[in-house]
Amino acid sequence: EKRLQGRGVSYCALCDGNFFRNAPVAVVGGGNAALEESLYLAKLASKVYLIHRRDEFRGAKIYQDKLEAMSDKVELVRSSVVTALHGENALTSLSVRDLKTDEIRQIPVEGLFIYVGFEPATAYLPAALERDAQGFIVTDTEMRTSIPGIFAAGDVRSKLCRQVITAAGDGATAAQAAFVFLEQLHV
Repeated sequence: EKRLQGRGVSYCALCDGNFFRNAPVAVVGGGNAALEESLYLAKLASKVYLIHRRDEFRGAKIYQDKLEAMSDKVELVRSSVVTALHGENALTSLSVRDLKTDEIRQIPVEGLFIYVGFEPATAYLPAALERDAQGFIVTDTEMRTSIPGIFAAGDVRSKLCRQVITAAGDGATAAQAAFVFLEQLHV
């Protein structure tokens, strides 16, 4: 995976999907992010293989229904895990093992998008900070947390879009809000 990052392995379909226009790709995951990104990639790629280790997806039923209706563009590969990535200078295929039959299948793809979940690095922060169900820090629009004087920005924050550009915007907002907070302490 690490060797092929940027050479077929990606973590953002919105960022990298256009590099795989009219090419076969795979998505690994079973939650909303994997399903949403598969729907997006189906508009660009020649074929999308959605690989999930369970029989059932955890993502929203409406996304599942849309993907199942696109059987000409999207193949749902359930109860399966990726066991190997192949390619010297770029990704060329995946080895996928069926967890029920133990059968190994080769899938030719040029792109692999991995959506197996995010785990925020927040253990160092006070336990009293409000977090969402996944452990991300809850903020207001000014990046203020539930504890006055503590601001959160970037991927540690509970939000929809996790991209560098949104993290940079969060950081600018948090910096300005922290400045205002500190200025008001000296009034």
